[in-house]
Amino acid sequence: MIAKTNIPRVLDTSALVHDPKSLLAYEDDIYICLTVLEELDNLKERRDKSVSADARVCIRMLEDLVSGHDADQLGKGIALPSSETGKRGKLFIGIDTNLEVESSLQHGIGSEADNRIINFAFQLQKKLEKPVSIVTRDINMRLKARTLGITAEDVSIDNSIADIDLLYSGVQAFEGDLFARVKSDADFELSGEVYRFDRNLFNSDAQFNSYWYDEAGHIGLISEVTKAHVYTKLLPRKQERIWGILPKNPRQHIALSQLTDPHYDLNILLGPAGSGKTFLAVAAALHQVLEKKKYKKIVVVRSRDFMDEDPGFLPGDLTEKSLPLLAGITDALISMHSDEEDEHTTHTTIEHIIERANIEFTSMAYFRGRSLDDAFLIIDEAQNMTRAQMKGMLSRGGRNCRTVVLGNLAQIDDKFVTPASSGASAAVNVYRNYDRGSILIFDEVERSSLADFTEKNF
Repeated sequence: MIAKTNIPRVLDTSALVHDPKSLLAYEDDIYICLTVLEELDNLKERRDKSVSADARVCIRMLEDLVSGHDADQLGKGIALPSSETGKRGKLFIGIDTNLEVESSLQHGIGSEADNRIINFAFQLQKKLEKPVSIVTRDINMRLKARTLGITAEDVSIDNSIADIDLLYSGVQAFEGDLFARVKSDADFELSGEVYRFDRNLFNSDAQFNSYWYDEAGHIGLISEVTKAHVYTKLLPRKQERIWGILPKNPRQHIALSQLTDPHYDLNILLGPAGSGKTFLAVAAALHQVLEKKKYKKIVVVRSRDFMDEDPGFLPGDLTEKSLPLLAGITDALISMHSDEEDEHTTHTTIEHIIERANIEFTSMAYFRGRSLDDAFLIIDEAQNMTRAQMKGMLSRGGRNCRTVVLGNLAQIDDKFVTPASSGASAAVNVYRNYDRGSILIFDEVERSSLADFTEKNF
């Protein structure tokens, strides 16, 4: 959820430590002064491990955002990640140590650091000649700021940052019927398959290999974008069953089309838990291995566990050690075949399918030096991967290998990875320009109403 008030924000240390995602929670410009950076640096050594951990996450997230920018660029502002649904302003790192101190703060008896941050906001407000707002968890600091005529607010209750708020989504949704926006057939129809639309109908993310859909049921694949026009092919209105599965919404329809289109050898699917990423990937894999015979095996790896370590002395072989960590995949298999007569029959069927499809559950630790031929590779929980790890995994593909990357930035649970530095984010930004790659970010949850409510509100 992104706050929309058109007021520049000065973020206090307490706001950042409470929720580092505050950096990405507003569509307006964000200002952080040197005093805040100093306080974060001090907090990272605190004995309170929770506070020090949050401070380190915030410092790391700031580093990810400002890396590669010099002092001049920091002063002019760095564009924060934006997407179709999440438009953000710039991040400014300001110097507050050389500012004239407002007279009412010169002899304050409170925290010197608080007074410096308030003074920074006060002087910024004068410089910009428009209201600014201090975001802080400190009630007294908010009161002091307001006495100086500076707006102050608490941290937003809902700072949940979704994949679709941060990244290129690969798809654009239209209200109503897109074809109704065109004046005549001559304006758009080129042939039975290709249609030409005015470029102004589409957002700035429209590009080759991106998709669109409207409320009338049309789904299109963009084949070319020029300054004046967008050329698109329509997908069949009725999606054929893939391993007995039919899509439940337009983005699932697009995902199944991408996952089975022979043109692609890389599919990146991100989005909230319960949107169907794993379910659709497994169905597409089984369809192409067992029914189409396009690949000879399915290789499944999860990024988070055993990332760079030997799985140790757990009983069993590597597959048996890895299975508990890949429950999302096995749950998808069970869900697809849960109409069997009893639980025993279902599990027997799953074991038979794993054997027939030659499904290999493995660890990233064993991927160094490998090259996969004739394989359908699924990388699960990719949000926890670093950029280097993602690069290592995406270079494993050999002859006739399709790689599918699955993840959800909202579920990062690695202390060294942030939404800005995640290998999944890097993959979207890099491979959106890859001719044989597709990207899709889901925005709907297809689990229970409880899962849907939790994803949107918790």
